[in-house]
This record gives sequence, C-alpha cells and structure tokens, in this order.
Amino acid sequence: MANRLKVSRALVAGATIAAALAACGAAGLPARAAAQTDEVIRAAVAAAGESKDHPGAGFVAVLERTDVTVEETGLAHYRRHTVTKILTASGALDRAALRFDYDPASNFIEVEGVRIFRAGGAVETVDAAALLDLFQPASAIYWGARMKLLQLPRLSPGDAVEVRTYKKGFEIAYLGDVEAGGGSGTGGAAGAGASAPGAEADVDDERYIPPMRGHFYDVVHFQETYPIREKRYDLHLPPGKPIQYRVYNGSLYSAQSFDERGTHYSWWIHDSPALKQEPRSSDASDVVPKLVLATLSSWHEKSRWFAAIHDTIYTDNEPIRRLVKDLTAGLKTDVEKVAALQHWAAQEIRYSGISMGKGEGYTHHPGTMSYADRCGVCKDKAGMLITLMRTAGYDVWPALTMAGSRVEEVPADQFNHSVVAWRRADGGYTMLDPTWVPYSTELWSSAEQEQHYVIGTPWGEGLMQTPYSPPEHHVLTVTSRGSIDRDGNLAGTFRIEATNYMDQRLRRYLGTHKRDDLRAYVEAWISAVAPNVEVTKIAIGDPLDFKKQFACNVEYRAPRYAVADGSTLDFASPGWKLGFTKSTPLLPAWAAIDPEERGLPLFIWHTETFACDESIALPPGMKARDLAKEASGSGDHAAYAMKRSSDGKTIVNAGKILIKRRTIPADAYAAFRAVVKEAGEYATRRIVFER
Repeated sequence: MANRLKVSRALVAGATIAAALAACGAAGLPARAAAQTDEVIRAAVAAAGESKDHPGAGFVAVLERTDVTVEETGLAHYRRHTVTKILTASGALDRAALRFDYDPASNFIEVEGVRIFRAGGAVETVDAAALLDLFQPASAIYWGARMKLLQLPRLSPGDAVEVRTYKKGFEIAYLGDVEAGGGSGTGGAAGAGASAPGAEADVDDERYIPPMRGHFYDVVHFQETYPIREKRYDLHLPPGKPIQYRVYNGSLYSAQSFDERGTHYSWWIHDSPALKQEPRSSDASDVVPKLVLATLSSWHEKSRWFAAIHDTIYTDNEPIRRLVKDLTAGLKTDVEKVAALQHWAAQEIRYSGISMGKGEGYTHHPGTMSYADRCGVCKDKAGMLITLMRTAGYDVWPALTMAGSRVEEVPADQFNHSVVAWRRADGGYTMLDPTWVPYSTELWSSAEQEQHYVIGTPWGEGLMQTPYSPPEHHVLTVTSRGSIDRDGNLAGTFRIEATNYMDQRLRRYLGTHKRDDLRAYVEAWISAVAPNVEVTKIAIGDPLDFKKQFACNVEYRAPRYAVADGSTLDFASPGWKLGFTKSTPLLPAWAAIDPEERGLPLFIWHTETFACDESIALPPGMKARDLAKEASGSGDHAAYAMKRSSDGKTIVNAGKILIKRRTIPADAYAAFRAVVKEAGEYATRRIVFER
C-alpha cells in the first residue's frame, strides 16, 4: 500500500564552490543558489564524506531535488535531479541497477540522463538505450503497472551516480512511491513526446490529468533509510491557484515568492540522518519530517467528489436481488442482516484485482461486475457490499481510510484502503470493512481502531476517526488441564477460545488451515510447551459459523516435560507458555519487546487480553518449594495480574495480561517493556515440587 523557487544562480569555481555550499547550509539558505555544474557536483560529492562519516550506510544522497510545475488543469510536471555517493561495496550492490515504476494509464516517465562521477575524476555517461521496459512483478493486483530498469556499470566506493528524470501525471496514493524519496504525489510512465512544463495539456495528456480535475496534492518525506545531505522540493502554481500545506514530525526550511507566472514555493532540509529501521515500527509517515500539501479547500470537498464519481456504480440486477433476499431471510434485526451481507462480500469476493480500464485504482467496480467476477481489491469488495446493502434498503456510502498510519488534516490523498459507511436512522455511522473481516464476528476490524477515514456523501463529511477498543473486548483465553506423573511425563488438554478480534485471529490461524496437515501445524504451534510435544487429538469449530464462539480443543502429551530426580519435579506452566514464547502468535507483544531500547514507536495493530486458567494434577505427596503466589504490575500501555496456588494435589495458574494500546510511543517503550517482561518472567517461572 509509494516528490522550485526560482532564484538567481551565481557561478563559482574551485574552492569557492565548497565554501559557498557550506555557507548556504550553515545559514539555512537554499543550496540551489549555486549552479549545478559538474564542478559544483564534484564539490558536493567530496563534501558528503566517507563511510566513516555515515556509520552503517552503504551510500549517501548528496542531493535530491524535485521541481514541480502544475498546470491549471492539475496536470503536474516533475523534474527530478539526484546525486548519490557510494560509500561501501554493499552500497555499490544496492545501487547497481535503477528502477523507475509507472502506470501507463495515469503517468509518464522519461529518464533524461544518467552519469557516473568516478572517484578518480572521470565522468561516464550511461547509455539510456539500455533501459528495459517491463511489467512489474504482480501479486493480487494485476492492473498493468510497468517499470523501467537500467543496469549501471560496476560501481566502487567513492563513485557518485547522477540521475535526471522527467515525469508527469498522477498516482493513486495507495500504490506507493514510484521513486525512492520522490513522494507519493505522482508516478511516471514510459513514452515520448511529453509536453514541456507549463504548456497546456494536449489531447494525449488527458489521461495524466488527476481525477479531481484542477486540483493537485502531494506528500513528501524528508527523511529516508539512508542519509541525505540535501533534499529540496520546489513547487510552481499558476496565478490564482491557492494551496494549503503543513509540515509534520519536524521542521523544514521554506521560502515563497510570486511573479507574473504564478506562485513559487520551496522546502528543503540539510543533513537528514538515516531513519533507523526497527521491527514493528510505526509507519515512516508518522515519524519522519514530511510536507503535506493540497489545493483542495477541505475534506468535505473530497467527500462530495468521492460520492459523485460513484453515483451510478451500485446498480443491482435480478441475481443480486435474489441473493440479498436469500441472505437476509429469517433475520430480524438490521445488525443481523448487515452482518450476513458483509460476510458474503468478505468471504465470496476473492482478493484479486483485475483492471476495469478507465477509473481503475480510485473507483469502485460496479457491483454487478464484482458479483460476476467474484474478485476484486478492497474498493471492489466495498462496492459489492454497498450494492448488496442498498438493494436491501440501507443508507450506505463509500469511504476512504488509511490502515496503519495517520491521515493529516491537510486534505491531500493519504489513503490506502476503501471501506463502507452505514448511515443509521439516527444519522450516525457504523463503519464496515468486508476486506478486513473474513472469518470475523466484528463488523469493523478492531485492528483498525483509532484510524482516520472520510465518507463520500453528497452533502460532504469531514475527517473522522474510529473509536478506541479496549483490551477487555479482545480476550484470548487458554484453559489448560493436565497431569504430571512421577517420571515427569505431562498429558493434558488445551481449550483456546477468544472474543472479537482475537476470535478472528483464531479462525484465520486454524479454520483456514488444510485439514490434511492440521495436526502438524498445531504441533508446531504448541511446540512452545516442549519441543517433543505430541498432539493426540484436535477438534476445532466451524470458522464460518459466526453465531457460535470459535474454539480449538487439543489433547497432547509431552514426555519428560518436568525434570524429575525421584524426589522433585521441576517444570513451568504449559498454558502460560503458549502466550510467552516467540514461536506463538497468542501474545504478539511478547515477541515485540526484544530490543532493550527503541528510537521509533512500537506498533502492534491491536489491543488484547491474554488470559490463562490452568490446573495441573501432581503425583500424591508433593509440596511446592518457594511458591511465588502472585504478582501484578500496571502502566499506561500494559498491565498484568497473575497468581498461583497449590494444595499438594494440583497446581493452579491463573491471571491475565492486558495490552492497552496498539501504538507505544518511543519514550513509553521502556515502561511498557518492563511490565510485559515482568509478566512473562512470572508466568514462565519454573516451579519446583518435592516429596
């Protein structure tokens, strides 16, 4: 689910160039004031440092400059100039080939020039005729996206690669960036005969004009996973075309001017460090300095447009009307009927995107088309559900959302997902998502809690957010019963069941698995108990029976589970082990706290309660040694309460751990980790019984 204030340029040479660039950087002035001659580029490359100046980096972006000219129609022309210095042998491999992605239906790209500034002083021009134009590798979405590839000559540390490209058009936001660091506002496409920036769009340019004709938006990141010495974004708008913008997650230098040709904006940054990559981090869009800009006045304007382009999409036919009648027969409440319709759209429309031609990527497929094809992506599954619900008489509308990160107040397209809004009789909305709720008892996946969305309606809606869903709503319970004999052999049963979002996870894990290798899968799953665990019996519920709570019952044995020396038994709780292990998905937060420190927020998608109710029978005449009876801890993002007891015949373990938020800020990670770690240490602490 992938970016030029015109100023006078002074020509300088030799040592004066490096001094001028350094002075510009120190003063926060546009480094672009210096001419981009070969001498200036060499000076900038030399000033970019060596491997020792950028620990861990294979290359450094010496400069990344994007110059955008927008026509009255909204057609945007992008000229991009980058220079990248190779620092290490691995960096040379990383940059051994250049890739330029595009969608011929909406954008165009031309590689104007590629040169290599060799460390020894030579400048080598790469033959652009060697470009390969190929289909992009595709999985699940088959819309004809293409890519241009260019193999570079062998690179060595100290070399620098200069690339100049021209592109025009637009890109659907959720298709991702098309060039590293290029922002998500447009893509590129192959072909020749592009109109010059500022020229009025000709007939061939019509497909490159954005769907909201006359409007322009962009989202530009100013930090990447590699160091950047200078990054700059320049924008030129025609006279009288306003734009709103805001900088998030940091600060940028900026400038604005105007003349008879229009208004000119610039934003830039110097010495942006590499973004440290950490597992399970929040999306980069939520943490790196970014510029969000749009010519739209408000989200209400976007809302009305989104409704208008779907005005005739949801027409039904006789087969669809019969289907709706069959699905809702005998159901009494609106919630029951809506759930039945959504389950059909969720389960019966396979996630596989085929193109419908013009409008693909931002328009729902007609309901009749999705019904006939039985496939589509999120927007088409949403369109199918809207068609079903309108046929059933419900007031329902298309909506846009961003799964996994924020949507900012500036109304630039920041969405990667399409969903459905059911407008109830009281005027409020119930959000529905047929893409995220296969095998779910929820109408809206709680992995999408606190998520922004905009509903498309004729009257217009603003930016809204789904509510917080506390961990008490999503409880996964392991009921463990077993016995240990004098030789330490364990035999027992697990019953695993859950509510709401955790119920959905169980149904997906177990209910969708092939029956012929289900036993091997479950054995691998509960190998957390012991490496030699043997599953003797499995019984699971019907994953498509949403009227019953799904459960999995497992009978197992684990030979020599407890360490037995004739007078003592030494073992840990098998039930708690299912949560506090790296190999099981029952408590994802436990697998997420390996790093002692984090520089980025931890993002785990959902809240959860993991509970254990366990009773293990012991051989007669056993007594616990130093039994730690209870433990608890609490913080803003996690809490736990656990206890154990023994009467000499059984050991009872019980308790729960709550993961309270799906995002843990970096400055709260240490406290969160401490609570979760304490809970895990208590839950899996070995227990010793003696005769």
